[in-house]
Amino acid sequence: MATSLAARVRDTGFTPGIRDLAPLLDLLADEDEELAKATERAVLRIEGRHGARLVSETVTRAEAATRPARGRLAKLLGRLAATATAPAEAVVEARRWLVAALADADPKTRHTAARSLGKLRPAETAEREALEQALFEAWDRGGEEDRRALADALGKVGSSAARGRLTSAAALPATRAALMIDRTESRERPGVVDLSRALAAPVAIRFHARTGLETVVESELGPAWRPRIAGPGIVDARLEGPLARATSIRTAIHVGFPLDPVPVREELAEAIVRALLDPRALAILRAYTDASGGPIRFRLAWTRGGHRRALAWRCAELVAAATSELVNDPTGSTWEVVVDDHADRVAIELVPRGFVDERFAYRKELVAASSHPTIAAALVRLVPPRADDVVWDPFAGAGAELVERARLGPYRALVGTDIESAAIAAARTNLAAAGIEGARLEVADALTYHPGTVSLIVTNPPMGRRVQRGTHGELLERFVDHAAHVLVPGGALVWAVPDPARLHARAARAGLVLERAFTVDMGGFPAELSIHRKREAGGPGDLNSGS
Repeated sequence: MATSLAARVRDTGFTPGIRDLAPLLDLLADEDEELAKATERAVLRIEGRHGARLVSETVTRAEAATRPARGRLAKLLGRLAATATAPAEAVVEARRWLVAALADADPKTRHTAARSLGKLRPAETAEREALEQALFEAWDRGGEEDRRALADALGKVGSSAARGRLTSAAALPATRAALMIDRTESRERPGVVDLSRALAAPVAIRFHARTGLETVVESELGPAWRPRIAGPGIVDARLEGPLARATSIRTAIHVGFPLDPVPVREELAEAIVRALLDPRALAILRAYTDASGGPIRFRLAWTRGGHRRALAWRCAELVAAATSELVNDPTGSTWEVVVDDHADRVAIELVPRGFVDERFAYRKELVAASSHPTIAAALVRLVPPRADDVVWDPFAGAGAELVERARLGPYRALVGTDIESAAIAAARTNLAAAGIEGARLEVADALTYHPGTVSLIVTNPPMGRRVQRGTHGELLERFVDHAAHVLVPGGALVWAVPDPARLHARAARAGLVLERAFTVDMGGFPAELSIHRKREAGGPGDLNSGS
């Protein structure tokens, strides 16, 4: 049975029942570390209604276990007790055993017990004070490695009184624990980014978008912003007036305030903090933040990826030593400080995070492969809106393109179709949330549906290699033929094209002229956004004939 269960726990689709708990706990004694990790994940998938039994049996097993199982059970116990479904009495039982394990003979068990206790912050003041006391008693008798784990726990569950004791300890783990307590306390006075605020003078601002959409963002901004494409997915501009003007741009993913690089003359952390505490950086943070009486909270991010924890800690320590106005807090921070570091210089960008982005609040329902809303917003901007437009989205999905076209400007009619009834239901919900009435939404096949005579087809078709009706390329070739049939002369097909060479050739044969095409990152894979326009006929039905 053990062999069979060991094979099953490695399957991420395995969902054990409570009857599997005892043999699963047996597996935690195996020397195979990967098997132990898979077993822990499997135990956490047992239904939450068994929370009390899960904790109780894990405690019983931990009391009799030896290493390595004892340390692993301490970790599992902390995770079980920290779940939202764990009963209060189970949390108390787990905490009691973990406190006792702080004096365990096995170092790994001691360290894991301390870190697990950090996940179990008591709600009652008396319980928290008792836990703090137990952690400090372990601190006094422990060595450096013990104190690292204990500092992690004290930083998460400690009070202001604990902070005072940690500060007096004057050791690196204690200093970091004190900073963690400051973070926790600052969350009681959360700040927000106030989009209605403005700086007195224009300020440099950076728009980040999907790579390939730079010219579309530039067009949406217009010349008053003095936009300039600064790199892949980056458009720099000048903001005058409230921050809400920038955060309302629909084709950008987010905005930030780039600051001039500073030279690295000392350690990298000091250069980063010097850039962050520059008067221009502080002016931006102060101008747009309503800190509600607390500090301005920020988190560090790195353009080169990774967490770089030691560097982040060092920056946090230097900021704390320099000012109480800023607190480094990776959880729920108001600002993200994006660091781009080189051997001789470092630049930071201040990215506001502490606000609600209302641009796409209409997205109440999503379906598989729903369009990213900035892609939808870009698609509808590729041709100027006309008040007499009859717009059809044949692969409507959750309706993003229809909503974005309605938001862009006047039109005569909106039509959306999809072969999936769930997609049409989602589109109907989202259009209603956007306040758009009168759209015609139907479950229908894009290859045969006749929407009437349309002037604009705008769509992001399915990008899978195979679909229900033949290969992907075959489906879209047949769709191109149908699109050419229903469009009026001069009408436009604006769409995302996954196989440009093949589909542009088919469009040309169908009488659709390629007007513009450019490659865009669709979220991990490239596609072209293209405009194909039906050749003018000069007769009835021509967009320019007045009929």
